[in-house]
Amino acid sequence: MPRVIFWSLSALLAAAAAAQADEFVVTPGGANKVVFVSKATVESFQGRTNQITGSIRLDPASLDDSVTVHVEVDLGSLDTGIAMRNRHMRANHLETAKYPKAVFDGATVLGPASAKLEAGKPVTFDIEGLFSLHGVSHRLRTNVQVQLDAPGGKRQLHFETSFPVALSDYAISRPQFLFMKLANEQAVKVTGVANAE
Repeated sequence: MPRVIFWSLSALLAAAAAAQADEFVVTPGGANKVVFVSKATVESFQGRTNQITGSIRLDPASLDDSVTVHVEVDLGSLDTGIAMRNRHMRANHLETAKYPKAVFDGATVLGPASAKLEAGKPVTFDIEGLFSLHGVSHRLRTNVQVQLDAPGGKRQLHFETSFPVALSDYAISRPQFLFMKLANEQAVKVTGVANAE
């Protein structure tokens, strides 16, 4: 009987913790944006998309163990400003027909301890999760700035993060245009808004 009581109590506590977490949804368009910068010897270029979807669950009063993240980026929508380069990048390097999305899943808050969100006050903290790209997944650690706002009474999370992606880590061949070969490391910046459900 004590074991049954213990498991019942554990289930109730887990349910209570889940109930305290709020869900925020990321939808395509608007302020949501992913930008990557590719550098080469002669020139650099950017690729960008606003086709981001996902959800963020967290307890604003106690982020430590409450954060769950699932964010997807439609790689087929990345635009570098040149149609031929887009087609080449999607078909030959990202292989978007086979691997259509980049995904960030889960999140462990690494610091600062006892981080919390208060309306109108940006907070920067370190997180780690699983980043999947081109059929390969690696743990990704980055810092993210988050601000909780409530314009017109509707709660929103504004978030921003930057991190490097090494093409070789994800089995992506380095694009070469004419005599110009791009650097292995790409700088990625993600900004967005998630609205409370």
